[in-house]
Amino acid sequence: MRIAIIGPGAVGGAFAGALHEAGHALEFATRTPFEALQVTTARGEVQAPARCLRDPSQAMPAPIALLATKAHQTAAAAPWLRALCGPATVLAVLQNGIEQRETVAPYVSAGVHVVPAVVDCPADRTAPGRIIARSRVRLLLPPGAASEQLVALFANTFANVSIAPDFAVAAWTKLLLNAAAGGISVLERRGNEVLRARAHAVHFLALGEEIVAVARAEGVLLDPALPQRLLAVLQKAENARISSIVADRLAGRPTEWRVRNQVIERLAARHGLPVPVNRALTAAIRASERSASA
Repeated sequence: MRIAIIGPGAVGGAFAGALHEAGHALEFATRTPFEALQVTTARGEVQAPARCLRDPSQAMPAPIALLATKAHQTAAAAPWLRALCGPATVLAVLQNGIEQRETVAPYVSAGVHVVPAVVDCPADRTAPGRIIARSRVRLLLPPGAASEQLVALFANTFANVSIAPDFAVAAWTKLLLNAAAGGISVLERRGNEVLRARAHAVHFLALGEEIVAVARAEGVLLDPALPQRLLAVLQKAENARISSIVADRLAGRPTEWRVRNQVIERLAARHGLPVPVNRALTAAIRASERSASA
């Protein structure tokens, strides 16, 4: 199978390595070409030749495409989406957020099968085409024929790709982690270990309570006890890694605060729900990003 990877960073590169392990042919849409893809995993190293495309005019529609840019980079990837996605393409959106379909819809034709994903990819890109996967990478997909096709593509690889029967709950759970834990961490510029401090733990629970209420108003029945359970896991984690939003902030890059935090405000307003803690956190993240770019 010929598969196009739009955005071969840590996430795109890691899952591309798994696809190569399964024997598929890869094309990379990238501004920075590289001669070979090298993915280091817990069970060994995967090396793949890299056919890098630097201009959308070089591209032909692919049966399968993975969009693995950051969510706020989707508009910039629009020429690649138009070039690589034909009427029957299955497009897996490996991005944060709960609105992947809505995000890519303006840039693809109606016949493209857009598959949102919940991504768990503890990986780092050390150089173009060089990826270190710290542990097994995972994707959760919604039920459907296109998702089943993607699961089959990754069979017997180092990537764990599966279908979540209640995908909305999985997506909102990840959003809660990104919005609350990621939001607090980006302001502190540290990993999730900051949640061991009592003040931050209290803020996490307050943020989580608001997010659960918004999710339930949207018809996604998150357990009200979910924030407490997630906090317990995060507080016990050893050697907590810096999340991608913190890494972007430390590097002076734009962050995904809109799809991680602002979305909570927007959806809460639709239901007339007060979310003062999330609103204050979003405002602080937005202000700090503006200050960093000034």
